[in-house]
Amino acid sequence: MEEKRIYLLAELDEETQRHLGEISRKLTSAGFKGTQTPNLPYHLTLASFPAASLERILRKTEAVCKYTSAFPVRLTHIGLFGLTVLFLAPAVNYELLRLHDELQPDEPATGSHSWSPHATMLIDEPQAVLQALPIAENAFSPVDVIIKSVGVYEFFPAAFLHRFDLRS
Repeated sequence: MEEKRIYLLAELDEETQRHLGEISRKLTSAGFKGTQTPNLPYHLTLASFPAASLERILRKTEAVCKYTSAFPVRLTHIGLFGLTVLFLAPAVNYELLRLHDELQPDEPATGSHSWSPHATMLIDEPQAVLQALPIAENAFSPVDVIIKSVGVYEFFPAAFLHRFDLRS
């Protein structure tokens, strides 16, 4: 049995939700459904923690969000994780790196750390992802988005736990 985990999601503004939803609808109307988690707002995943850390993570996330202002990020390109995940990715800026860094555990970082901020558009078999790629490419153009909040979710199954708004 897979251990439940807590995820922190940098949620994107309402206009971006509509824009990315339209790209998703174009993929769906072309026959691509995928296995991505339904009913989540479009987001950039910031961090993941064991579920046992929930109370500490909630306190820390609330504290960080209280002094962090909403900020822009530009989604600049389409990417793939292997051939099974199609996503949109930002040009990483200082504000996004800082938010990611400040939400990490209090212990010093050791070893290598891999983080690729992205907004998942489709998770599917390689053949389907490769067929969906031109549709996503035609529907996507670089766009400025606003990180407005951090959502706290438990997975799996997906469950919304809390949302912390960034300062306006």
